[in-house]
Amino acid sequence: MNLMLNKSLNYCLLSLIVSVKRSISIRSNFDLGNQMKLLNDKKEFKRALELFDKYNENNIETFSNFTIIQAIKACTQIGDLQRGSTIHYLISSRVKNDPRILGSLIQFYNTF
Repeated sequence: MNLMLNKSLNYCLLSLIVSVKRSISIRSNFDLGNQMKLLNDKKEFKRALELFDKYNENNIETFSNFTIIQAIKACTQIGDLQRGSTIHYLISSRVKNDPRILGSLIQFYNTF
């Protein structure tokens, strides 16, 4: 009985830890997108991309679509075809699920 109680408590604790980590990740993605938008609104596109790069580290799949859109917008504004194309390649599976990303990519490629 004591063993069952320990297993149940461990499972609950593990579930709680996973939930907290997930919530922190979602919050940090939300903050990242908002910070990038503020920089884009101030026409500080290179700084927005520096912030994006700081948190990227091959972890682009965890970024919100809003964050991706802000990165593409910054690439569009500074004319960085290479970086924008790389972002497109890394998120290509998400394009069909979000028309806003698709619209951002169309605008991006129309500038070149």
